[in-house]
Amino acid sequence: MSKDKVYIFDTTLRDGAQTQGVDFNVQDKFKIAEILSNLGVDYIEGGWPGSNPVDTEFFSKPPRLKSSIFTAFG
Repeated sequence: MSKDKVYIFDTTLRDGAQTQGVDFNVQDKFKIAEILSNLGVDYIEGGWPGSNPVDTEFFSKPPRLKSSIFTAFG
């Protein structure tokens, strides 16, 4: 068996927020990021800082994640 690792980069907090009928608030983003981190996702993209008030607030106090690296769209 190979020892190569597959890295997971999740874009739910940006791409998922673009889904019709979905409107994450800051608290939603924190909860989702925590759940993804607990699942072992390697990278969590938080959105696009400065693109809207929710993302601006979310990035002003980024989540502290157990095992994931928090990233921005760009």
